[in-house]
Amino acid sequence: MDSNQKGLTKKAYSEQELIVGCRRQSRRFQELLYKRFFGFGMSVCLRYAYGREDAMEILNDGFMKVFENIRAFDDSKPFKSWFRRILVNTALDHYRANRKYRISMAFEEPDPETEAVGEDGLEMDASDILGLFDRIPAVYRLTFNLYEVEGYSHEEIAGLLDISPGTSRSNLSRAKKILRGLYLNQNNEQCHEAV
Repeated sequence: MDSNQKGLTKKAYSEQELIVGCRRQSRRFQELLYKRFFGFGMSVCLRYAYGREDAMEILNDGFMKVFENIRAFDDSKPFKSWFRRILVNTALDHYRANRKYRISMAFEEPDPETEAVGEDGLEMDASDILGLFDRIPAVYRLTFNLYEVEGYSHEEIAGLLDISPGTSRSNLSRAKKILRGLYLNQNNEQCHEAV
């Protein structure tokens, strides 16, 4: 290993230095950028994916787009925002490409009215919350994330998912209803386990 390679492994590069290195198409800088933003990227992808494997595919496709288009990145803007936008668009592309191959499964909405107990005492970590998201139909999850997390309007979501704005509103309402029911059911299960 020569002195230049040793320096790459020991020095903590700034975000801007990593971007400059990626613009020079340095594999090492691409690897460092990947490692630096893997956790952030995975957290975004998990909100849109059917599972961890799909999230990894979206994340890797997103990083490929970053490396291909890094010259277009505006240095005056935050990298994370640009990266998140690429990941969301990649997730939407992934959804559109795989929509026809997904089997539409019957989904029984939980009834929050039955056996609903108080919300006190329910402890959920991030994996529990993501687990609830994994249990709702993909189009509802996409609509929820695009509207509530990413801040898209219903008109924008309609254009992205090739649906009407009314369908987007309906999907968001259903997503919230399902999540509320799943949350209350999980709360009910935890309360029964504690007894």
